[in-house]
Formats: sequence, C-alpha cells, structure tokens
Amino acid sequence: MNSQELEALSKRVSSRVALVNACACAAIAGLIAFFDSSIVPGFAAGFATGALNIHWLLKIARRSVTMSPEKAGRFVTLAYPVRFALVAALFALFIVKGLISPWPLVAGFALSIATAVCTMIYFAREESFNA
Repeated sequence: MNSQELEALSKRVSSRVALVNACACAAIAGLIAFFDSSIVPGFAAGFATGALNIHWLLKIARRSVTMSPEKAGRFVTLAYPVRFALVAALFALFIVKGLISPWPLVAGFALSIATAVCTMIYFAREESFNA
C-alpha cells in the first residue's frame, strides 16, 4: 500500500470514527437525559474531549507513518505527552473550576474511547473482508 492509499484509508477511518462518536454521544446523552439531565453536560464534555483526543491520536499516527523512522520517533515522543498534558489540563480546568462533575466527565471520556476502539475494530474487519 503506497502512502497516498494509506493516507486516504486513515482519513476515511478517522472520519468514520468521528461520525460514529458524534452519533453515539447524541444517543447516549439523550438516554441519560431521561434519567438525570443534570449530568448530560458533563457526559457530553467528556465524550467530546475523548473524541477529540482519539482524532488527535489518529492524526499523530497518520503524520508519523509518512516520516522517516528517526523523525517519526522524535515527533511521536513529543506529540503524545503534549496531547496527554493538554487533555489532563482541560479535565483539571473543568473539575477545579467546578464547571463539570468529575464522574460524568470521566464516564463520557471512557465511553468515547470504547466507542472509537469498537468502531475501528469493526472497520478493520470490514476492510479485511473486502480485501
């Protein structure tokens, strides 16, 4: 697979994961609203943060694949901790300022990651069957 095909495939996977995450967030937040609407903003913020985190991870991976191994190693070694620190700082800001309760935030974040992983597994299987 050449770099253009790999780029197209990774963009297709990223866009599909983003779409599934958006739909899952809306559906789950809608269900939660029936039981306790006060936790929906925290859940949605966590889910959105998780979805952006996954999108950023996929973008880092996509960029690193096109680089030489030495350059990719340096890039990933810098990009991953920066991404982690920014997500952690955002969570800390939400919690310390009292904007969002921690548990719905963490639940949304975790479900976002689980949704993304399941979506990628599904699309990888689909891709292998079509190959």
